[in-house]
Amino acid sequence: MKKPSIRPVLTTVAAACLLPAAIHAQTTLQSPPGGALGESAAQPAGQSAATAATTPMVAPMLVDMSPAQSISQPYAPVSSAADQREGFQFRARAGVERDDNVLRTNGAEITDTITGLGLGLRFQRRFSQQQIVLDAEYDRYSYDKLDADYNTLNYAAAWRFRFGERIDGVASADRRQFRDVTSNGLVAGVNRRTERNEVVEGGYRFGASWRALAGVLHNTTRSTDPSAWDSNLSQSSVRVGAAFEPATGSTVALRYRRGSGEYDNAPVVSDFDDDEIDVTARWIVSPKTTVDGRLGWLKRDHDAATSRDFDGLVGAIGVNWEITAKTALTAGYARDLGSYLFGTGGHLESDRFYIGPVWRPTALISVSLRYEHENRKFEDVVGSADAGRRDKFDVGTLGVEWAVRRTVTLGAQYRNERRSSTLPAFDYRANVIGLTAKLTI
Repeated sequence: MKKPSIRPVLTTVAAACLLPAAIHAQTTLQSPPGGALGESAAQPAGQSAATAATTPMVAPMLVDMSPAQSISQPYAPVSSAADQREGFQFRARAGVERDDNVLRTNGAEITDTITGLGLGLRFQRRFSQQQIVLDAEYDRYSYDKLDADYNTLNYAAAWRFRFGERIDGVASADRRQFRDVTSNGLVAGVNRRTERNEVVEGGYRFGASWRALAGVLHNTTRSTDPSAWDSNLSQSSVRVGAAFEPATGSTVALRYRRGSGEYDNAPVVSDFDDDEIDVTARWIVSPKTTVDGRLGWLKRDHDAATSRDFDGLVGAIGVNWEITAKTALTAGYARDLGSYLFGTGGHLESDRFYIGPVWRPTALISVSLRYEHENRKFEDVVGSADAGRRDKFDVGTLGVEWAVRRTVTLGAQYRNERRSSTLPAFDYRANVIGLTAKLTI
Protein backbone atom coordinates (compact mmCIF):
# COMPACT_ATOMS: atom_id res chain seq x y z
CA MET A 1 0.00 0.00 0.00
CA LYS A 2 1.56 3.26 -1.08
CA LYS A 3 1.63 6.04 1.49
CA PRO A 4 2.10 9.36 -0.29
CA SER A 5 3.32 12.07 2.00
CA ILE A 6 3.85 15.66 0.93
CA ARG A 7 5.93 17.69 3.36
CA PRO A 8 6.90 21.03 1.85
CA VAL A 9 10.27 21.54 3.48
CA LEU A 10 11.84 24.46 1.64
CA THR A 11 14.58 27.05 1.81
CA THR A 12 15.58 26.84 5.46
CA VAL A 13 17.88 23.96 4.56
CA ALA A 14 19.67 25.98 1.89
CA ALA A 15 20.00 29.01 4.12
CA ALA A 16 21.40 26.97 6.98
CA CYS A 17 23.98 25.43 4.67
CA LEU A 18 25.14 28.72 3.21
CA LEU A 19 25.07 31.47 5.80
CA PRO A 20 26.71 29.97 8.90
CA ALA A 21 29.49 28.12 7.15
CA ALA A 22 29.70 29.80 3.73
CA ILE A 23 31.40 26.77 2.27
CA HIS A 24 29.06 25.54 -0.49
CA ALA A 25 29.41 26.12 -4.22
CA GLN A 26 27.55 25.97 -7.51
CA THR A 27 28.60 23.30 -9.94
CA THR A 28 26.03 21.45 -11.99
CA LEU A 29 23.44 24.18 -11.68
CA GLN A 30 21.01 24.83 -14.50
CA SER A 31 19.92 28.07 -16.12
CA PRO A 32 17.42 29.20 -18.76
CA PRO A 33 18.15 28.03 -22.31
CA GLY A 34 21.59 29.22 -23.31
CA GLY A 35 23.85 26.22 -23.04
CA ALA A 36 27.32 25.48 -21.73
CA LEU A 37 29.40 22.79 -20.12
CA GLY A 38 28.44 19.96 -17.81
CA GLU A 39 24.91 19.49 -19.01
CA SER A 40 22.76 16.52 -18.13
CA ALA A 41 21.88 14.04 -20.83
CA ALA A 42 18.12 14.51 -20.86
CA GLN A 43 15.44 16.51 -19.14
CA PRO A 44 12.12 15.18 -17.84
CA ALA A 45 9.19 15.52 -20.17
CA GLY A 46 7.35 18.81 -20.12
CA GLN A 47 10.42 20.91 -19.34
CA SER A 48 12.44 22.84 -21.85
CA ALA A 49 15.71 21.29 -22.97
CA ALA A 50 17.71 23.83 -21.01
CA THR A 51 21.43 23.67 -20.46
CA ALA A 52 23.82 24.09 -17.58
CA ALA A 53 24.97 27.44 -16.31
CA THR A 54 28.26 28.65 -17.68
CA THR A 55 30.77 29.12 -14.86
CA PRO A 56 32.95 32.23 -14.95
CA MET A 57 36.50 32.12 -13.70
CA VAL A 58 35.58 33.66 -10.37
CA ALA A 59 33.38 30.64 -9.63
CA PRO A 60 34.48 27.01 -9.29
CA MET A 61 33.86 24.64 -12.15
CA LEU A 62 32.61 21.10 -11.72
CA VAL A 63 34.72 18.52 -9.93
CA ASP A 64 34.03 15.35 -11.89
CA MET A 65 32.15 12.80 -9.80
CA SER A 66 31.26 10.36 -12.53
CA PRO A 67 31.38 10.19 -16.29
CA ALA A 68 28.01 11.47 -17.47
CA GLN A 69 25.76 10.26 -14.68
CA SER A 70 22.34 8.71 -15.30
CA ILE A 71 21.26 9.25 -18.89
CA SER A 72 17.88 10.34 -17.52
CA GLN A 73 19.38 12.86 -15.13
CA PRO A 74 16.86 15.69 -14.97
CA TYR A 75 17.04 19.39 -15.46
CA ALA A 76 17.60 20.91 -12.03
CA PRO A 77 14.70 23.15 -10.94
CA VAL A 78 16.96 25.51 -8.97
CA SER A 79 19.84 27.84 -9.80
CA SER A 80 22.11 30.24 -7.93
CA ALA A 81 22.75 32.23 -11.12
CA ALA A 82 21.88 35.88 -10.51
CA ASP A 83 19.11 37.58 -12.47
CA GLN A 84 17.50 41.01 -12.49
CA ARG A 85 14.77 40.33 -9.93
CA GLU A 86 15.45 41.25 -6.30
CA GLY A 87 13.59 39.97 -3.25
CA PHE A 88 11.41 36.86 -2.91
CA GLN A 89 9.93 34.83 -5.77
CA PHE A 90 7.46 31.98 -5.23
CA ARG A 91 6.72 29.26 -7.76
CA ALA A 92 4.51 26.19 -8.04
CA ARG A 93 4.55 23.53 -10.73
CA ALA A 94 2.46 20.55 -11.76
CA GLY A 95 3.15 18.01 -14.48
CA VAL A 96 2.33 14.61 -15.89
CA GLU A 97 4.35 12.32 -18.16
CA ARG A 98 3.64 9.05 -19.92
CA ASP A 99 6.66 6.72 -20.09
CA ASP A 100 6.48 3.54 -22.17
CA ASN A 101 9.52 1.89 -20.51
CA VAL A 102 9.67 3.37 -17.07
CA LEU A 103 12.24 0.83 -15.78
CA ARG A 104 14.47 1.05 -18.88
CA THR A 105 14.42 -2.72 -19.46
CA ASN A 106 15.12 -4.87 -22.51
CA GLY A 107 11.81 -6.68 -22.84
CA ALA A 108 8.73 -6.82 -20.58
CA GLU A 109 8.51 -3.03 -20.66
CA ILE A 110 6.17 -1.34 -18.21
CA THR A 111 4.23 1.75 -19.29
CA ASP A 112 3.36 4.10 -16.46
CA THR A 113 2.06 7.60 -15.81
CA ILE A 114 4.01 9.83 -13.41
CA THR A 115 2.52 12.97 -11.90
CA GLY A 116 4.59 15.64 -10.21
CA LEU A 117 3.85 18.55 -7.88
CA GLY A 118 6.41 21.08 -6.72
CA LEU A 119 6.81 24.23 -4.62
CA GLY A 120 9.79 26.54 -4.84
CA LEU A 121 11.05 29.74 -3.26
CA ARG A 122 13.86 32.00 -4.43
CA PHE A 123 15.50 35.01 -2.76
CA GLN A 124 18.07 37.37 -4.24
CA ARG A 125 19.53 40.53 -2.71
CA ARG A 126 22.55 42.71 -3.26
CA PHE A 127 24.12 44.43 -0.24
CA SER A 128 26.73 46.92 -1.39
CA GLN A 129 29.47 44.70 -2.88
CA GLN A 130 27.89 41.45 -1.63
CA GLN A 131 25.20 39.42 -3.37
CA ILE A 132 23.18 36.52 -1.94
CA VAL A 133 21.04 34.07 -3.92
CA LEU A 134 18.98 31.29 -2.29
CA ASP A 135 16.81 28.94 -4.34
CA ALA A 136 15.03 25.77 -3.17
CA GLU A 137 12.31 23.47 -4.46
CA TYR A 138 10.46 20.51 -2.99
CA ASP A 139 8.83 18.05 -5.43
CA ARG A 140 6.63 14.99 -5.10
CA TYR A 141 6.48 12.31 -7.86
CA SER A 142 3.74 9.66 -7.90
CA TYR A 143 3.47 6.57 -10.14
CA ASP A 144 0.16 5.17 -11.30
CA LYS A 145 1.26 1.49 -11.47
CA LEU A 146 4.59 1.13 -9.68
CA ASP A 147 5.02 1.44 -5.95
CA ALA A 148 7.91 3.87 -6.53
CA ASP A 149 6.72 7.28 -5.32
CA TYR A 150 9.49 9.59 -4.13
CA ASN A 151 10.22 13.14 -2.99
CA THR A 152 13.12 15.43 -3.86
CA LEU A 153 14.55 18.53 -2.23
CA ASN A 154 16.87 20.59 -4.44
CA TYR A 155 18.61 23.77 -3.40
CA ALA A 156 21.22 26.17 -4.69
CA ALA A 157 22.71 29.00 -2.67
CA ALA A 158 25.51 31.43 -3.40
CA TRP A 159 27.25 34.32 -1.70
CA ARG A 160 29.25 36.31 -4.24
CA PHE A 161 31.56 38.42 -2.18
CA ARG A 162 33.88 41.32 -2.87
CA PHE A 163 36.17 43.18 -0.48
CA GLY A 164 37.62 46.34 -1.92
CA GLU A 165 39.00 46.29 -5.44
CA ARG A 166 41.28 43.25 -5.14
CA ILE A 167 39.48 40.35 -3.42
CA ASP A 168 36.36 38.63 -4.74
CA GLY A 169 34.95 35.14 -4.99
CA VAL A 170 32.02 32.86 -4.29
CA ALA A 171 30.85 30.58 -1.49
CA SER A 172 27.91 28.51 -2.63
CA ALA A 173 26.06 25.21 -2.31
CA ASP A 174 23.97 22.95 -4.44
CA ARG A 175 22.08 19.77 -3.81
CA ARG A 176 20.55 17.82 -6.70
CA GLN A 177 18.14 14.97 -6.08
CA PHE A 178 16.72 13.05 -9.01
CA ARG A 179 15.40 9.74 -10.25
CA ASP A 180 18.12 7.14 -10.82
CA VAL A 181 16.81 4.08 -12.66
CA THR A 182 18.62 0.79 -12.08
CA SER A 183 18.61 -1.34 -15.22
CA ASN A 184 21.40 -3.91 -15.26
CA GLY A 185 19.79 -6.69 -17.23
CA LEU A 186 18.85 -8.67 -14.13
CA VAL A 187 16.90 -6.34 -11.87
CA ALA A 188 15.31 -2.95 -12.41
CA GLY A 189 14.03 -0.30 -10.04
CA VAL A 190 13.40 3.39 -9.51
CA ASN A 191 15.93 4.84 -7.09
CA ARG A 192 16.87 8.32 -5.94
CA ARG A 193 20.28 9.88 -6.31
CA THR A 194 21.58 12.84 -4.30
CA GLU A 195 24.61 14.92 -5.28
CA ARG A 196 26.03 17.72 -3.11
CA ASN A 197 28.84 20.11 -3.95
CA GLU A 198 30.42 22.59 -1.56
CA VAL A 199 33.12 25.11 -2.41
CA VAL A 200 34.66 28.37 -1.31
CA GLU A 201 36.88 29.91 -3.95
CA GLY A 202 38.22 33.42 -4.39
CA GLY A 203 40.74 35.50 -6.21
CA TYR A 204 43.21 38.25 -5.44
CA ARG A 205 43.70 40.77 -8.22
CA PHE A 206 47.20 42.06 -8.84
CA GLY A 207 47.50 44.35 -11.82
CA ALA A 208 44.72 45.22 -14.21
CA SER A 209 44.09 41.72 -15.62
CA TRP A 210 45.82 39.11 -13.45
CA ARG A 211 44.31 37.22 -10.50
CA ALA A 212 45.59 34.54 -8.13
CA LEU A 213 42.98 31.86 -7.33
CA ALA A 214 42.56 29.56 -4.35
CA GLY A 215 39.73 27.46 -3.00
CA VAL A 216 38.50 24.39 -1.11
CA LEU A 217 35.93 21.92 -2.45
CA HIS A 218 33.87 19.04 -1.14
CA ASN A 219 31.50 16.78 -3.06
CA THR A 220 29.42 13.73 -2.18
CA THR A 221 27.05 11.37 -3.98
CA ARG A 222 24.45 9.10 -2.43
CA SER A 223 22.00 6.65 -3.98
CA THR A 224 19.20 4.50 -2.65
CA ASP A 225 20.49 1.84 -5.06
CA PRO A 226 23.04 -0.18 -3.04
CA SER A 227 24.76 -1.36 -6.22
CA ALA A 228 25.26 2.09 -7.74
CA TRP A 229 28.86 2.01 -8.96
CA ASP A 230 29.84 5.48 -7.77
CA SER A 231 27.33 6.23 -5.02
CA ASN A 232 28.40 7.11 -1.49
CA LEU A 233 31.50 8.82 -2.79
CA SER A 234 32.99 11.59 -0.63
CA GLN A 235 35.86 13.79 -1.73
CA SER A 236 37.61 16.91 -0.43
CA SER A 237 40.00 19.01 -2.51
CA VAL A 238 42.06 22.18 -2.50
CA ARG A 239 42.72 24.16 -5.67
CA VAL A 240 45.10 26.95 -6.61
CA GLY A 241 45.72 28.77 -9.87
CA ALA A 242 46.05 32.00 -11.79
CA ALA A 243 43.74 33.74 -14.26
CA PHE A 244 44.15 36.34 -16.97
CA GLU A 245 41.04 38.49 -17.43
CA PRO A 246 41.44 41.30 -19.98
CA ALA A 247 38.85 44.03 -20.41
CA THR A 248 37.38 42.26 -23.44
CA GLY A 249 35.53 39.83 -21.13
CA SER A 250 37.40 36.76 -22.39
CA THR A 251 39.27 34.82 -19.70
CA VAL A 252 41.82 32.03 -19.32
CA ALA A 253 42.97 30.27 -16.15
CA LEU A 254 45.49 27.60 -15.18
CA ARG A 255 44.62 25.58 -12.06
CA TYR A 256 45.88 22.64 -10.02
CA ARG A 257 43.65 20.53 -7.76
CA ARG A 258 44.68 18.00 -5.11
CA GLY A 259 41.92 15.84 -3.68
CA SER A 260 41.37 12.82 -1.47
CA GLY A 261 38.25 10.69 -1.19
CA GLU A 262 36.61 7.40 -0.35
CA TYR A 263 33.73 5.18 -1.45
CA ASP A 264 31.60 4.60 1.62
CA ASN A 265 29.52 1.82 0.08
CA ALA A 266 32.50 -0.23 -1.14
CA PRO A 267 34.70 -1.14 1.86
CA VAL A 268 36.90 -3.45 -0.21
CA VAL A 269 38.01 -0.51 -2.33
CA SER A 270 40.72 1.67 -0.83
CA ASP A 271 40.69 5.42 -0.47
CA PHE A 272 42.00 7.45 -3.40
CA ASP A 273 43.90 10.64 -4.21
CA ASP A 274 43.40 12.91 -7.20
CA ASP A 275 45.86 15.16 -8.98
CA GLU A 276 44.38 17.33 -11.70
CA ILE A 277 45.72 20.23 -13.70
CA ASP A 278 43.54 22.07 -16.20
CA VAL A 279 43.24 25.12 -18.38
CA THR A 280 39.84 26.80 -18.61
CA ALA A 281 38.91 29.57 -20.99
CA ARG A 282 36.01 31.70 -22.12
CA TRP A 283 36.21 33.42 -25.49
CA ILE A 284 33.76 36.20 -26.24
CA VAL A 285 33.78 35.83 -30.01
CA SER A 286 31.09 38.48 -30.46
CA PRO A 287 28.15 39.90 -28.49
CA LYS A 288 26.12 36.93 -29.78
CA THR A 289 28.68 34.10 -29.58
CA THR A 290 30.57 32.66 -26.63
CA VAL A 291 32.89 29.64 -26.47
CA ASP A 292 33.72 27.96 -23.14
CA GLY A 293 36.42 25.31 -22.86
CA ARG A 294 38.31 23.18 -20.39
CA LEU A 295 41.26 20.85 -21.00
CA GLY A 296 42.86 18.91 -18.19
CA TRP A 297 44.76 15.84 -17.06
CA LEU A 298 43.31 13.78 -14.21
CA LYS A 299 45.28 11.14 -12.29
CA ARG A 300 43.60 9.01 -9.60
CA ASP A 301 45.62 6.70 -7.34
CA HIS A 302 44.03 4.21 -4.94
CA ASP A 303 45.90 3.54 -1.71
CA ALA A 304 45.67 -0.26 -1.75
CA ALA A 305 44.14 -1.14 -5.11
CA THR A 306 46.51 -0.06 -7.85
CA SER A 307 44.55 -2.05 -10.44
CA ARG A 308 41.90 0.69 -10.18
CA ASP A 309 44.33 3.57 -10.83
CA PHE A 310 43.82 5.60 -13.98
CA ASP A 311 44.86 8.83 -15.66
CA GLY A 312 44.04 10.66 -18.86
CA LEU A 313 42.63 13.67 -20.61
CA VAL A 314 39.40 15.27 -19.43
CA GLY A 315 37.68 18.37 -20.68
CA ALA A 316 34.83 19.97 -22.53
CA ILE A 317 34.00 22.66 -25.04
CA GLY A 318 30.67 24.42 -25.50
CA VAL A 319 29.38 27.05 -27.90
CA ASN A 320 26.45 29.43 -27.38
CA TRP A 321 25.35 31.24 -30.53
CA GLU A 322 22.46 33.70 -30.68
CA ILE A 323 22.00 33.45 -34.43
CA THR A 324 19.12 35.94 -34.74
CA ALA A 325 16.58 37.54 -32.44
CA LYS A 326 14.45 34.40 -32.81
CA THR A 327 16.98 31.58 -33.17
CA ALA A 328 19.86 30.24 -31.10
CA LEU A 329 22.13 27.22 -31.08
CA THR A 330 24.09 25.41 -28.39
CA ALA A 331 26.56 22.62 -29.05
CA GLY A 332 29.36 20.94 -27.16
CA TYR A 333 31.58 17.98 -26.42
CA ALA A 334 32.77 16.57 -23.08
CA ARG A 335 35.19 13.83 -22.02
CA ASP A 336 35.13 12.39 -18.49
CA LEU A 337 36.87 9.66 -16.49
CA GLY A 338 35.55 7.81 -13.46
CA SER A 339 36.28 4.93 -11.13
CA TYR A 340 34.81 1.46 -11.59
CA LEU A 341 34.10 -0.31 -8.30
CA PHE A 342 33.01 -3.79 -9.35
CA GLY A 343 35.40 -6.63 -10.13
CA THR A 344 39.04 -6.16 -9.20
CA GLY A 345 40.13 -3.32 -11.47
CA GLY A 346 39.35 -0.90 -14.27
CA HIS A 347 37.83 2.52 -14.85
CA LEU A 348 35.24 4.26 -17.05
CA GLU A 349 35.67 6.66 -19.95
CA SER A 350 32.89 8.78 -21.41
CA ASP A 351 32.79 10.86 -24.61
CA ARG A 352 29.65 12.89 -25.19
CA PHE A 353 28.45 15.52 -27.63
CA TYR A 354 25.21 17.47 -27.96
CA ILE A 355 23.53 20.00 -30.22
CA GLY A 356 20.42 22.01 -29.47
CA PRO A 357 18.74 24.64 -31.66
CA VAL A 358 16.09 26.96 -30.20
CA TRP A 359 13.42 28.88 -32.13
CA ARG A 360 11.29 31.65 -30.63
CA PRO A 361 8.51 32.34 -33.16
CA THR A 362 7.01 34.93 -30.80
CA ALA A 363 8.05 36.61 -27.58
CA LEU A 364 5.82 34.15 -25.68
CA ILE A 365 6.62 30.83 -27.39
CA SER A 366 9.88 28.87 -27.46
CA VAL A 367 10.53 25.65 -29.41
CA SER A 368 13.67 23.63 -28.65
CA LEU A 369 15.26 20.56 -30.20
CA ARG A 370 18.14 18.61 -28.73
CA TYR A 371 20.19 15.57 -29.65
CA GLU A 372 22.82 14.01 -27.42
CA HIS A 373 25.09 11.02 -28.00
CA GLU A 374 27.43 9.36 -25.50
CA ASN A 375 29.98 6.56 -25.81
CA ARG A 376 30.82 4.95 -22.48
CA LYS A 377 33.78 2.55 -22.27
CA PHE A 378 34.70 0.12 -19.49
CA GLU A 379 38.49 0.16 -19.72
CA ASP A 380 40.90 -2.37 -18.14
CA VAL A 381 38.04 -4.02 -16.23
CA VAL A 382 38.92 -7.40 -14.74
CA GLY A 383 36.96 -9.79 -12.56
CA SER A 384 33.60 -8.64 -13.92
CA ALA A 385 31.24 -9.36 -16.82
CA ASP A 386 31.72 -5.70 -17.79
CA ALA A 387 35.21 -6.44 -19.16
CA GLY A 388 35.41 -4.90 -22.62
CA ARG A 389 31.90 -3.49 -22.38
CA ARG A 390 30.84 -0.54 -24.57
CA ASP A 391 27.58 1.40 -24.19
CA LYS A 392 26.09 3.94 -26.57
CA PHE A 393 23.36 6.36 -25.54
CA ASP A 394 21.21 8.43 -27.88
CA VAL A 395 18.71 10.94 -26.53
CA GLY A 396 16.49 13.26 -28.57
CA THR A 397 14.01 15.82 -27.25
CA LEU A 398 11.46 18.24 -28.67
CA GLY A 399 10.08 20.82 -26.27
CA VAL A 400 7.63 23.73 -26.47
CA GLU A 401 7.02 26.45 -23.87
CA TRP A 402 4.24 29.03 -23.95
CA ALA A 403 4.05 31.98 -21.57
CA VAL A 404 0.27 32.21 -21.34
CA ARG A 405 0.47 35.05 -18.84
CA ARG A 406 3.30 36.93 -17.19
CA THR A 407 3.12 34.49 -14.28
CA VAL A 408 1.88 31.31 -16.01
CA THR A 409 3.89 29.05 -18.35
CA LEU A 410 2.75 25.86 -20.06
CA GLY A 411 5.17 23.28 -21.46
CA ALA A 412 5.14 20.08 -23.49
CA GLN A 413 7.95 17.70 -24.40
CA TYR A 414 8.60 14.49 -26.27
CA ARG A 415 11.77 12.54 -25.45
CA ASN A 416 13.24 9.42 -27.02
CA GLU A 417 16.02 7.47 -25.27
CA ARG A 418 18.04 4.53 -26.53
CA ARG A 419 20.93 2.52 -25.12
CA SER A 420 22.81 -0.13 -27.07
CA SER A 421 25.49 -2.19 -25.35
CA THR A 422 27.92 -4.97 -26.16
CA LEU A 423 26.01 -6.76 -23.38
CA PRO A 424 22.55 -6.99 -25.04
CA ALA A 425 20.74 -7.29 -21.69
CA PHE A 426 21.47 -3.61 -21.13
CA ASP A 427 19.80 -2.45 -24.37
CA TYR A 428 16.59 -0.46 -24.06
CA ARG A 429 14.36 2.07 -25.79
CA ALA A 430 11.97 4.51 -24.17
CA ASN A 431 9.53 7.18 -25.30
CA VAL A 432 8.24 9.84 -22.93
CA ILE A 433 5.54 12.47 -23.47
CA GLY A 434 4.87 15.10 -20.82
CA LEU A 435 2.99 18.28 -19.96
CA THR A 436 3.71 20.86 -17.26
CA ALA A 437 2.23 24.07 -15.88
CA LYS A 438 4.20 26.58 -13.83
CA LEU A 439 3.10 29.58 -11.75
CA THR A 440 5.66 32.19 -10.73
CA ILE A 441 4.86 35.20 -8.53
